Formats: sequence, structure tokens, C-alpha cells
Amino acid sequence: MKPLRSILTAPLRAFSELKLLGVLLVANLCTALIQSAPILLPAIGRFGHSLSGQGRPFPSPEAVFDFSKLLVQGGGPFLAGPFLLGFLFSFGLQLVLAGGIVSRLCSPERFSLTGFARDCAAQLGRNLRLLGWALLGLLPVVVLAVLSAVLLSRAQKPTLLTLEGEQWVLENPFTSWSLAHLALVVVLFAFWRSSFDLARVQLYADDQRKTRIAAWRALKQMARSPEALLGYIIVGLIGLLVVIAFARLHAAVEVTSAWKAWLALLLAQLVVAMRLGFSVASTAVTVDVYRSMASLAVPAPEEKPAPAPAETPAQVPASEASVAEPPSAPAESRDARAE
Repeated sequence: MKPLRSILTAPLRAFSELKLLGVLLVANLCTALIQSAPILLPAIGRFGHSLSGQGRPFPSPEAVFDFSKLLVQGGGPFLAGPFLLGFLFSFGLQLVLAGGIVSRLCSPERFSLTGFARDCAAQLGRNLRLLGWALLGLLPVVVLAVLSAVLLSRAQKPTLLTLEGEQWVLENPFTSWSLAHLALVVVLFAFWRSSFDLARVQLYADDQRKTRIAAWRALKQMARSPEALLGYIIVGLIGLLVVIAFARLHAAVEVTSAWKAWLALLLAQLVVAMRLGFSVASTAVTVDVYRSMASLAVPAPEEKPAPAPAETPAQVPASEASVAEPPSAPAESRDARAE
């Protein structure tokens, strides 16, 4: 596998699936509405159809202040409930859509919503079982990250996990040791996540029913392919930088009117689309890893020796033939001699 080629082709493959990204974006919007419904419904009931209230200029400082007081009065359950609800829906939605995403990246055919839904339902059970093995594989990753942070802390070397709140504000948290530990954590997490994605690809492409075998093969393959892991990390970092850039663009919009509010909403959906696109691109990297595995696993056809030509009687050269066998006399001369 060529990691540089995969870094370029994986995002192009992901963002070329416009219909797939549209389905994921709609699903994300539905999850966001479910998550924000416990907050939106009381707000709409109290302030009208927008935070500006009815008959007030946009935005209304009074309505915003009243809304903030409503949040404070609601306390923890008012905010924690929607957050937990949204997390559960988002996590479950990822599991449901995982099979359809992998099928689209492995299939050269055109997108079909019916086929996408069928693949999502067919792979859901296997992905649920694979999740158990993935969570089990996450334990050593967490243990290594925490253990390395504790060892560095005892050696008086700061890490991002052991810094206190005041040190984040008064000191520079990004030192050589903290960055080295952060790089270790990123590599460990990327190794775990890429193995999980590669196992999902194997479940679909090989029609593998034993998730334990798929998880173990994926771990071994990613451990043997540091260049593939590097490509996976680079695609993830590029996606993170792109999402941060669009988020900064979204934050730069000052909502002072209704059309700017719609503009901010549009830019927010672009941020989500970038995140979804690069998430699909990271899975596309593991699809390239699987294809390289499949090409190496297929043995090259053995070259059978060409059959020897059938033995034919040795042809005597024309010059030797003329010496060995004298030319026969014409029939008339043979008759004359007989008489």
C-alpha cells in the first residue's frame, strides 16, 4: 500500500459520494433535533418561534437574558438530559450506519438508498458484536496512555493529562515531553480505531461472521503496516484542521439579523459535512489496506512448462536427400529398359 496515494484518494473517494454524505447529514440533523428538543420546546413555548420573541428586533437582549436564566433555573438535569440523549442517539446511529458506509466504499455500483438501508440492517448484528471486541481492545490503549503519563509525572515531566488548571493558564502546556506524550496517545488511539475500521471492512467484504477473527486479523495487519497507520493519522489530522478552519469561519459570522442567522446555520452544516466527509475518508483508508491485503493473499498463478513438441521424423536436408536417393527415372525410360 502506498500511504501518500491513499492520503489523496481516500478524501476524494469520500467526498465523491455526495448522496451518502447527504444521508449522513440528514441523519445528523435528526439527531441534533432530538438532542435539542428538551431545550427548544420550552424556549419556543416561552419566547415564541425564535429567541427574538414576537414583535421584538433581532436579536433581543431581554429574550437572550431570560433564556440564560431559564437554563440556570433548570439546573443540571436541564442540560445533562439532552446531552446524554444526544450522545446515545449519535452513538447508536453510528453503529446503524456503519455497515452501509463500508458497503458504499467497497462497491463500485451507483448509490441506492434501498441497498444502503439493507446493508445497514444486515451488518448491524456483526458490528454490535465487533463493538464488544473493540471495547476490550481499548482497555490496553487506555492503560498504556495513563501509565506513561504517571511515569512521566513521577519523573517531573509534564504531560497534558497531568497538568492542573492553573498551569494551563499561567504556563505553556505544550512542551517537548507533553507533545511527545500526546503523539504517543494519538498513535495508540489511531492504531485502535484503524483496526476497528479495518475489521468492519473485513466483516462486509469477506462476509465474515466470526467477529473475533476479523478483529484479530485487523490488529495484526495494522501492526504490520506502519505506513498504513501513518496515512490514517495524516488523513485524520487533515480533517481536524479543515473542521477547525470551517468552525472559525462559522464563529466569525456575527448574528445581527435573520439572514445572518441562516448563514450561520448553513456554515454550521458545512462544518458537520466536513467532519462526516473526513470520517468516511478514514474508513476509505482502511478499505485500501484491505485491498492490499487481498492482493497479497491471492497467490500468483504457477507458470506451467510449455509441453514439448511432438517428435517428428528428422527431416533430411535437401542436399543430403539428393545424394542418398537418386532421382527416379521417368516411367517411359523404365518401360523401354524392360523391353
